[in-house]
Amino acid sequence: MPRQAGSARARFVDGAPSLETIINGVPQDIGLAYLQLNGSTVASSFAYGTFTPFMPVPAGTHSLTARDEVGYAVGPLKTSSLTGGNFYTLVVVGSFPNYRVLTFQEPKSSSGAQLSFYEASPAVPSADFGSFRASSFSNFKKLGSARLGNVATVSLGSSVSNIGGFAGPASAPIGTVKPVQINSFDSRNALPFHNIGRLSLFLFDMKAGSIAPVFGSLDR
Repeated sequence: MPRQAGSARARFVDGAPSLETIINGVPQDIGLAYLQLNGSTVASSFAYGTFTPFMPVPAGTHSLTARDEVGYAVGPLKTSSLTGGNFYTLVVVGSFPNYRVLTFQEPKSSSGAQLSFYEASPAVPSADFGSFRASSFSNFKKLGSARLGNVATVSLGSSVSNIGGFAGPASAPIGTVKPVQINSFDSRNALPFHNIGRLSLFLFDMKAGSIAPVFGSLDR
């Protein structure tokens, strides 16, 4: 894979409801998988909705492969080119046989509170996002929107509390996330919380049997 000088930092996310390949002549989920970057394991468990920590990655393009212990695999999937010094979130999306990697460059850090929305659902070309009052599950307010493969970020001010984020229409959210669901110590649903200032929302394709395809992380 082409390389550039320097290194980036990236985290890897499984946004595909099912990782399938041909097994005994028919498409089947490979089940418990691990993730390889250019042939080296970077995550021992890679399942729908899981996030790895940020880790150093050489600049340039890369190859991702999800593989089970038997050897069945999804991939290799090529990433976009990563620029040294930047942070990225790489999300595997799609369904058999059309899987791909969406490359999101991370928003710039802020000293205040932020809400980010990563549109990573091929089934939904674009979606709205916003905030709500966490304690009463009310006051749903649209703050922006994003198209597939893009991340949108809005400022919530210098600090907020009792905050939650949603994806989808304000009148009928697809899913909601509160900071306390990600970090149980943030009982007031406050941002910034210690050195964490951003609530990030991710919209994926729906997995059969899941409650909602919206996941969250707390980011700097």
